[in-house]
Amino acid sequence: MQELASQPVERSVELPNSAPSPFGSERAGFQGRRMTRPFATMNVQRCKWDQQDLARRLCHALDIARQVVEQLAANGYADSIEPGNTVRPEKVISETAFLLLAASSAAAHDSVRTRIDSVARLLIPHARSERIRLGICLEPTLTLDFAQAHICLRRLGYPDAAFDTLLRQSLGSQARSGHERVPHRILEQEWLAATWDDTAAHSRKYTSRTALNSALNHPIDLLNGSREDIYAFTHALMYVTDFNLRPRRLLRPRGTILAEAEATLGRCLEEQDYDLGAEVLLAWPLTGGSWSAAATFGLRVLASVEDEAGFLPAPSTRLQRLNTLQGSARSEYLLATAYHTVYVMGLLCSAALQPGRTPPSEIPTGRAAKGGADLIVQFLEPDDRSAHWWDQFNRLQGLERDALAGLLLSIALRRKTVQRDFGALRTLLEAAYAAGLADTPAASQAAELLGRLATAMYRSASRSHFRS
Repeated sequence: MQELASQPVERSVELPNSAPSPFGSERAGFQGRRMTRPFATMNVQRCKWDQQDLARRLCHALDIARQVVEQLAANGYADSIEPGNTVRPEKVISETAFLLLAASSAAAHDSVRTRIDSVARLLIPHARSERIRLGICLEPTLTLDFAQAHICLRRLGYPDAAFDTLLRQSLGSQARSGHERVPHRILEQEWLAATWDDTAAHSRKYTSRTALNSALNHPIDLLNGSREDIYAFTHALMYVTDFNLRPRRLLRPRGTILAEAEATLGRCLEEQDYDLGAEVLLAWPLTGGSWSAAATFGLRVLASVEDEAGFLPAPSTRLQRLNTLQGSARSEYLLATAYHTVYVMGLLCSAALQPGRTPPSEIPTGRAAKGGADLIVQFLEPDDRSAHWWDQFNRLQGLERDALAGLLLSIALRRKTVQRDFGALRTLLEAAYAAGLADTPAASQAAELLGRLATAMYRSASRSHFRS
């Protein structure tokens, strides 16, 4: 039987007794390899991405979800060698239910609807198990966290009145609000409460006060920010939009949000962080914005990597470690380290299957600046082009390449900032400004950074002169 890492996307995956993984040893990727198959998901005649392809990818994620429930939902996964890979069963159960709920927006596809029902019925005993009920009793501050899977299943049409009674009792306890959370986690709690309480559905159209303090309402640091900052942005967006099932109003102009998303997408592609990259791509279907050239290109990169690997790879899956394992130990390790990225790809395909949210099959070139791509590529070192996105970029020609000049600029600006090569950063910014490419959040933040550095250097020089 073939393993998840080498199985074609359209078929259900079986893990044990499998062939060696094609991934590189240090990271779940294909460093040094070139994609050999032609890109086959485009439908040029309709100029829309083939919805059957999106549904196929979603079904693949749901097939893997079934295996996750069967092998990890009872006990999770404990990794004594790499503790960061340890996964609690509650996390597996909650995230699987969230995927099912998101996939329900694409339930018009029979293959999707059938899989949702199949996985949901497997998940129900785990979502309402004695372990989960005991957690709700013992830790009322985590009531909604423990109950997330139940809440999602209830919304999908699998209710449990007795569990609701326990949930209501715990939410009414004195210690209910005794746990401090950051804004995007508070938004998650608000989303869970509104999802469980049908009478609160009418309030979904109003913007939460919590959202005003979230990353969704403030510019992200696109040059020096952390991965956690982007994570907070993507999750706040998920909860505010409710996957377009009952969305709230956006906090800032959609164009502003998508411009920042495009810059963070460049970072994710550069770092081959496909887990976070797929979450960032959700910004386009969840806000209803037209898929930009960068977003369309990003989806194309993720799809090509998934086609080559058999699933969207995660950086935590190590081939060297995987090859030392056999049987259930091997399959559990692979599922535990990779399932989350697989699920995020499923979320993205679910959102892209919603009416009016399907991405184009070709890179939009309406805003392409002729020669812009070649101008920016000069600032990207030839020795640092091993990321998978170069494979797809090198296949493009003419205006399609130029349409990605803004994405390339964001990548180059952050790279020069991280390298602390501020002279090159200034030269790059000047070139982009002259070419009309600098009207982006990343370019604006780079200009501010150079201004601060100039002030700091002037002050330092003044002090030195005074001392002399």
